[in-house]
Amino acid sequence: MYALFTLIAGACQSAMASLNGMITDYLGMFGMSLVVHVIGGLLLILYIKLFVHEKLKITGMPWYLYSAGFFGIFLVATSSYCIGALGVSVTTCISVTGQMVISAVIDHFGWFGVPKIPFNPKRIPCFLLILAGLIMINLA
Repeated sequence: MYALFTLIAGACQSAMASLNGMITDYLGMFGMSLVVHVIGGLLLILYIKLFVHEKLKITGMPWYLYSAGFFGIFLVATSSYCIGALGVSVTTCISVTGQMVISAVIDHFGWFGVPKIPFNPKRIPCFLLILAGLIMINLA
């Protein structure tokens, strides 16, 4: 079930980036990011009120956890900006490559409280295949 949700989330990310790129033409990169996050925030508040029935608590966390908001804004703004120049598939491939590299580093060192999973050199061919695919998509 988690794999299916992840697959759907990936599809939504590409569709969202395409639509955000179109919004950027009207509002600019930061205007688009503001509109997208405000709409998302309002929809989440509505969902919480209608279905979760819990009081939303946004305090008491360590200060550095709030940086996730920065990463969200950075991801939305930059990927939407790059769509216009690179296209959806190239932007997505480069993004996935970045995700693969940093996720291996995060796993290896156990950053952010995730279980420490040392890098296995057997993964190197997988990374090389991803790099080869990225190069082929860029050349196509």
